[in-house]
Amino acid sequence: MKSVFKWFLRAVIALIVLVILLLVVGFFVVNSNSFQNKMLQRADAMLEEKLQTRVDIDSISFNLLTLNAELYGLYIEDRQHRPMLRADLLKANADLLPIIIDGIVRVNEARLQGIRAEIHHIPHDSIDSIPNYKFILDAFKRDHNPNQKELRKELKKKKQKIAFAMSRLTAEKIDVHFNHYHFSLGALAFKESKGKLGVNIERLSAKWDRTNKKGWQVSHSATIASIALRSERAGEVLADINGLHFSNDNHHPRKNAGKPKRGFFDAEHVNAYADLKLTVDYNKLDSVFGRLTECTVRDTIMGVDIRDLQTDFLYNKEGLHLRDFFVQQVNTTLRFDKGFIQLPSKKTGRPFTFRTSFIKGRAILKDISRPFAPVLKDFTEPLNLSVRFSGEADCLRFNDVRVSTDDKQLQVAAKGTITGLKDKTQLRVHFDIDRMTAKGGSKERIIKQFPVKRFMMKQLHALGTLHYTGSFNVLYKKEEFQGRLGTAAGALNFYFALDENNKYLSGRASTDSIEIGRVMDMKDIGPVAATATFKVDISKPRTAIMRKRLGGKLPIGEVHAHVTRASYKFVRTRDLTVHIVSDGAVAQGSLDAPGKWMDLSCTFSFTNTNEMQKTKINPKMKLRLFGKSDMTDEEKAQLKAAKQAEKAQKKAQKQEEKAARKAQKQQDKAALQAEKQMRKEQKQQQKAEAKAAKQEAKQAKKDEKAAAKAAKKAEKEATKAAKKAAKAAD
Repeated sequence: MKSVFKWFLRAVIALIVLVILLLVVGFFVVNSNSFQNKMLQRADAMLEEKLQTRVDIDSISFNLLTLNAELYGLYIEDRQHRPMLRADLLKANADLLPIIIDGIVRVNEARLQGIRAEIHHIPHDSIDSIPNYKFILDAFKRDHNPNQKELRKELKKKKQKIAFAMSRLTAEKIDVHFNHYHFSLGALAFKESKGKLGVNIERLSAKWDRTNKKGWQVSHSATIASIALRSERAGEVLADINGLHFSNDNHHPRKNAGKPKRGFFDAEHVNAYADLKLTVDYNKLDSVFGRLTECTVRDTIMGVDIRDLQTDFLYNKEGLHLRDFFVQQVNTTLRFDKGFIQLPSKKTGRPFTFRTSFIKGRAILKDISRPFAPVLKDFTEPLNLSVRFSGEADCLRFNDVRVSTDDKQLQVAAKGTITGLKDKTQLRVHFDIDRMTAKGGSKERIIKQFPVKRFMMKQLHALGTLHYTGSFNVLYKKEEFQGRLGTAAGALNFYFALDENNKYLSGRASTDSIEIGRVMDMKDIGPVAATATFKVDISKPRTAIMRKRLGGKLPIGEVHAHVTRASYKFVRTRDLTVHIVSDGAVAQGSLDAPGKWMDLSCTFSFTNTNEMQKTKINPKMKLRLFGKSDMTDEEKAQLKAAKQAEKAQKKAQKQEEKAARKAQKQQDKAALQAEKQMRKEQKQQQKAEAKAAKQEAKQAKKDEKAAAKAAKKAEKEATKAAKKAAKAAD
C-alpha cells in the first residue's frame, strides 16, 4: 500500500514539474522574436482578409509577464487605396495582479506617437458620400441575430463588469485630417495618482474653411500654446490656458477698408490672442459651477484690448447664470452683480434671451475707438455709466441709462433699443433722451474731443446751460435727431437728418422766442419767433471742389425761414421771409417784410460766423400809395406761393409730429410691455432663487441635525466604550 502511495506521489510531482516546464517553455516561446514575427505575419494576413484593404505593421513586441505591448509602424489604407491611418508607435503596459484579484484593467502607461489619420465624409461627394472608415466598423460589428438577443442578455447579466483605469498617458505628434478640417496635437501628458489628476497639452491647433453668404471662402485658424488641467479633488478642475490664438480671413479687403471714419471691426478679419484661468466644479447635479479668475483678450487688427475679465458662472438646464462680472479695458471698467443667458432650444421652442442687473462703471470712449468709432480716438473725458441690459437674438434693450461726467456738468438719462441685428439694411437704433443737461464749458469740452471742423462754437457758448429732451434714430445709411432744446436764450424744437446716400444734412427748427441777437452777438436784434428749414452739403468731394475754388470756412448750403415776430433796434415787425445761401466763402441772404403802407426788405452777407457784427446790410423800402400795394403780379404770385408753401410746410410738420408722437407712443407701449415681461421674469427668477435658497437652508438644517444626532450617538458610543473599557480594566 505504501509503495502505491509513493508511486502516485512521484507521478503527481512529475506532472507538476512537466506543466511548469511547459509553461516556462511556452512563455519563452511566446516572448521570442521568431514567434512574435510569425504572429505578426498571420495578423497582417487576417486583417487584410477581414478589411479587404492594405494593412502593414512593421513589428510588434509583447511580454506576458509584464503585460507590456508595443506596436511599430501601423499603416492602413481605405477602400480607395488612400492612406487612412498611420502610427509610428502604440504602446501599453498593464498590471497583472489587479486583473486577477479585482477584475480591474489598470494601465500603468500608454503611449501614442506619430498618429496621422485621413478621414473623409462629404455627403455631396460621389466617392466619399460614405465615410471612408465605415468598412472597419462593418467588418468588426456583431451580427444582429434575433435568436441570439436573449442569450446575449443572459450572458451580460452573468458577465462580471471589468473596470478600466489609467495611470499615465502620453501622446506626441498627432495629426488628423477630416474633410476640410485639420487638427494637430504636439504633445499630451495625462497622470492620475491617488485621486489627483493632471493633464498637460501643448501645441494644439485646428484649421478649417467655410463659405460665407457671398460665396467667399473664409479661412479659420485656432491654436493653443498650452493647456494645464489639475484636479485636487473629485469633481473640480483647475484650467490654465495660455497662448490661445484665433484668426480668420475671407481673402478680401476688410469691409471698412478705405473708410477712415468707420471702425476696424469685421467678423471675417480677426486676429485675437487670449490667456485665461478658470476653476470648474461639476459636483452639483445637472449643473456646472465655476469661476473665471483671469482672462486677457486682444486683437491686433481691430484694436480690442481687454486687460482683465472675471466672473462666477453656473450652467444648468435653465441656462447660464453669471455673478460678480467684471471687465477692464485700458481705461474702462464695467461690472454687474447678476446676469442670465437663456440658451435656445428647438425641442421646447425656448428662444435665446439675456438680461443683466445694473451695469455700472467708468468708461473712456477712446478704448473702443479703433474697432467701432475712430472719431473717438482722442476722447479721454471720463464718463460714469449705469445701465440695465437685456435682449433677444435680434433685439438689444438699454433701460435706465445714466451717463455723467465727474463734475456733473454733463448728465444724461435715456433708454433705447437696437433691432434688426441680423440684417444691416433692417438695423434700427432708437434712443429716447428723457433728460440731458450740459452746464458750463462741458459742451465745448466734449466737442473738442472729436477731430472734426468746429462751426459756431462761440454761439454754442452763448447758449449757456442746455436742457434737451428728444430722441434719435440710426437707420441704414441715415441718422435722425429730434427733440426740444432749452437754452439760456430760449427754447428750440428741431429735427434734422443725415442722408448717407446723397451726403446732405437737412432738417427744420422752430421757436416761439429765442434771443438770436444775444447768441449771434448782434445786440440790435431782439427776440425772434420763427420756423426754418435748412440743407447743408456734407459731401467731401463736392465741398472740396468749392473750397479749392472759393476758399472760406462757412458751411455750404441754404436756409429758408419764416419769422413770425422780430425786432431790430426800435423797429418791430411780423411775417418776415428770410432766405440764406452759402457757397462756403460768402453767405448771402435776403429779408422781406411786406406791410400795409410799405414793404421793407434788405440783403445781407457775412464770411465768418464768429464775427456776425461785421455783417453787411443793405436795407430797401417800397411805399404803397393810398394803402394799395404796388407790387407786380409776379411779386404777388411769389408772395402767395410763399404763403401757401409755408402753410403746407406747417401742415406737413404737424402731421410728422403727430406721426412721431404716435410712433413714440407705440414704442413706449412696447418698451413698457417688454419691461413688464422682464420684471415678471426677474420676479420668477428671484422666486426660484428664494425657493432654492430656502431648500438649501432646509437641507443645511437637516444636515446639521443629522450631524448633531450622529455626534451625539458617537459620543454615547464612546462613553459606553469607555465604561466598558474601564469595567474590563477593573
